[in-house]
Amino acid sequence: MKGNQLQGYLLFAILGGFVAWMVWGQPEIEVDVKAYEDRINKLEIKVDSLHTKNTHLELESDSLVDRISSYTNRINTLNYRINVIQKETKAKLDAVDKYSTDELQQFFTDRYGLNKDSIN
Repeated sequence: MKGNQLQGYLLFAILGGFVAWMVWGQPEIEVDVKAYEDRINKLEIKVDSLHTKNTHLELESDSLVDRISSYTNRINTLNYRINVIQKETKAKLDAVDKYSTDELQQFFTDRYGLNKDSIN
């Protein structure tokens, strides 16, 4: 029995020594906290700079959207005017197509001031 007791104590001592070595004997891990803090500060500055640029770009984007909207309205107005002019021109051309020969001669005489009897 003494042999078993001795083995138990020996095993307990070995385990105790291993636990003590794990807790106090491990080499301390060196971490350069200052370097990480510097990197974090630099990244925060960069993030702040990017937020500022992003805000500027959002304002510029809003300005461009407003300008595009203005241009779209102007284009629509001009297209409407063009359509009106095209319809009026077509109506006038259709009216001229319906003129008889005498009416055409009178139209050009009135327009350009030509007389049938005058020689130019």
